[in-house]
Amino acid sequence: MITDKQENDRRKGVGSSDVPVILGLSPWSSAYDLWMFKTGKTTPIEENSAMHLGTMLEEPVLRLAAERLGQRVVRPSSTFVGCQPYCRANIDGMIGVAKRGSPIVEAKTTGRAEQWGEDGSDEVPESVRAQVMFQMACASSDVAHVATLIGDHGLRFKMFRVAWDADYGMYIMERVQAFWERHVLTDKPPASMPTADAVKRIIRNDTETVIGSDLFIREQAAKRVLADAEAQYDEARAALHAALGQHRKGTSTCGAFTISASTVETERFDTKQWCADNPDAAQVYRVMASHQRITVRAKGARKESA
Repeated sequence: MITDKQENDRRKGVGSSDVPVILGLSPWSSAYDLWMFKTGKTTPIEENSAMHLGTMLEEPVLRLAAERLGQRVVRPSSTFVGCQPYCRANIDGMIGVAKRGSPIVEAKTTGRAEQWGEDGSDEVPESVRAQVMFQMACASSDVAHVATLIGDHGLRFKMFRVAWDADYGMYIMERVQAFWERHVLTDKPPASMPTADAVKRIIRNDTETVIGSDLFIREQAAKRVLADAEAQYDEARAALHAALGQHRKGTSTCGAFTISASTVETERFDTKQWCADNPDAAQVYRVMASHQRITVRAKGARKESA
């Protein structure tokens, strides 16, 4: 969990992890999401297990990088500020000494091996290339070594070398500047749409507003289409399962599809029973959780959660 100071610092500028979002390269977040966070309209993204593991594995990955490179890798103690005061890069490691111009070492962990090229190449995902290019621009570095721990079918360690590209670096800095000055400073949203996760994190006040009817009509129409599609799917799935009958396996007449039924057993912790047997201990560990629920309804109709 980040501190209030870290949250405030993140809102003050653009970091290297923000760059893929601005460029539209992130599958998890949009520029609209980022604009809402930078302007104080949403709470920070809560750290999930994958993010936590990535943070915990930074140190060992940097040690592996130092071993592979045969050079000392040090961790910078401060942020590198680029050509604009809002361009702020926190760098995992640097070779030799943490100062401007030193080669960068970026630590990554991933389970998606298909996005990465051969060991020793510069074939990294475009989101990672954009991230380290921004870091190089802020730190005046000529090269970034991307040390990557890949966790598919066992663990593999790969090193990639990304050289500074002046044209791409200039393009990134122009896009960052446009995002900050056209949207954050003016409090005007980008053209992209927010993700469902970001909408849940909006900080709301106890006021009321007027919204165009076309948005309600669009939402209700889409909801009807979704309900029809789900009903058709349920019907098609039930027919397929019925055709399987009492058999465990089935094959389509064309041979392109198969279906199988299996028993899945899971062992779970009976929380309800444990709390009943240990009421005092249960009270100590009970915490309050909350989430936002948005309801949409036509006036006079029953409420429907969205």
